[in-house]
Amino acid sequence: MSALALHAQGISHRYGALEALQAISFALPAGTRCGLIGPDGAGKSSLLGLIAGVKKLQQGELQVLGGSIRQRRHRNSLYPRIAFMPQGLGGNLYPDLSIRENIRFFATLFGLNRSECDTRMHALLLATDLERFAERPAGKLSGGMKQKLGLCCALIHEPDLLILDEPTTGVDPLSRRRFWELIEQVRQERPQLTLLIATAYMEEAEQFEHCLMLDRGQLIAQGLSRDLAGATASGKLDDAFTCYQRQQQQDRSRKPMPLAIPARPADGGEIAIEAHALTLRFGDFTAVNKVSFAIGRGEIFGFLGSNGCGKTTTMKVLTGLMPAS
Repeated sequence: MSALALHAQGISHRYGALEALQAISFALPAGTRCGLIGPDGAGKSSLLGLIAGVKKLQQGELQVLGGSIRQRRHRNSLYPRIAFMPQGLGGNLYPDLSIRENIRFFATLFGLNRSECDTRMHALLLATDLERFAERPAGKLSGGMKQKLGLCCALIHEPDLLILDEPTTGVDPLSRRRFWELIEQVRQERPQLTLLIATAYMEEAEQFEHCLMLDRGQLIAQGLSRDLAGATASGKLDDAFTCYQRQQQQDRSRKPMPLAIPARPADGGEIAIEAHALTLRFGDFTAVNKVSFAIGRGEIFGFLGSNGCGKTTTMKVLTGLMPAS
């Protein structure tokens, strides 16, 4: 049996009168991937903060990488062995520092010498395809690039426990897929690495071996992801979560009402916004290239595309915040 990376018993946490976590208990073997799923406000970030040591344990017992988080000596010894990516795009980055400077800063914090830093940084930049942007400030990166840089900073000291708090929220689908491919590559290179990942996307959680389900501060289910999903007729983790969530509710008669949005009738085809060959350049770089479209009055019009494809720039031109070329 594998040694335990995490062992929690009766963890509770309060913010004044609000009980964010209620008697949470679980065990996680080392070298596994565990998804922490639940809606906003379920307590995911609070639990991750306690495990990472950035929040003080109020009630219960928590063993992290073989020792109690309450013991100062063990807690201090944990910091070089843990990496924590907080919620938000680039939440652990310094926007005025370049990609290379951000990584070097984190390497210095963990005591890596110049040679170690350069070797590991080169490998990480190649793996994330950030090498050609190494001198660009973090504040000017797209959301997907910020998350890849954040992961580089988290991995530079080769931790034993990697904690990610909703790392792909707000990231386009293509960047999300590339992010998880990178995580899988790191895991293949370091099979002893334990990953604890909070996510709002059930399809992401299905790829993890273990799963913890949180709702309103309570652990409503835990176990192997395939077993939890297999308990439902659909075999889907999101249906399993809904099932366990309903079981946890005091009022079993409360059921969510289906949302039906009727089709909007045509209003005569009046055009509210129309663009012809819209183009915007920044020097030699073309951010928007001959874009044409028409938006009817009262129409909900969506821009779909990966980070850096020009969606925000186009909207700034439409609203008059930037002049078209």
